[in-house]
Amino acid sequence: METKQLSRSYLETLSSADLLALADDYGIDVPDDLNRRFLIGELLETVAESENNPPEEIGIVSDADMHFSASLPDSYNETQIQVLLRNPVWAYVYWDIKEAMLAQLEENDASLVLRVSFFADENAVVPEESFDIQISLADRAQYVLLRAGKAYVRIDLMSVVDGKVSDNLAKSRKVALPKGSSYLMALPGRDTQASPLQELSSLQELLRFQYENHRQAFFEE
Repeated sequence: METKQLSRSYLETLSSADLLALADDYGIDVPDDLNRRFLIGELLETVAESENNPPEEIGIVSDADMHFSASLPDSYNETQIQVLLRNPVWAYVYWDIKEAMLAQLEENDASLVLRVSFFADENAVVPEESFDIQISLADRAQYVLLRAGKAYVRIDLMSVVDGKVSDNLAKSRKVALPKGSSYLMALPGRDTQASPLQELSSLQELLRFQYENHRQAFFEE
């Protein structure tokens, strides 16, 4: 059947058999002896309803209409910092900065640091010790090597202007640290016995890289 606009005048030109076939195409279940006038009215009502309620509005969405994002957005426009423990030795730190705040930092020619602070307990206000890791405005994540023998760690995102730390932009929660490996005490060059598993994990190479770039994270004798 040729496709035409389903108006009342067009439907009235169709035979009863064609009207029933058209009703079947639209999923309308009607008896064979239904009056033509009522059948035409039912068809017009169904067509109007389908035009006013596309599939996504009535809860039926085809695969072609579904779009999936392959990656997360670069920013959620929030200033915050989070800490996740990868293991007792390493913490993964990630953060976000509001666009307005980032623009202000760029205008002030500021840089950023991660201040890693260790606390004796969860309620302690003053840290036992701290050290800073220099990062750039474009950075959004960093692995941090943790010191052994500490109970809690908190990492703050701080701005640096004219070489001086000025503002604390965001603070992570205090994270309880499990008992770490004594291998953390090893410095590159020191003769330390590593287990076969540690050798396979490339921990020695990671320690050497961290020591060369962030040696303040190590205990030095």
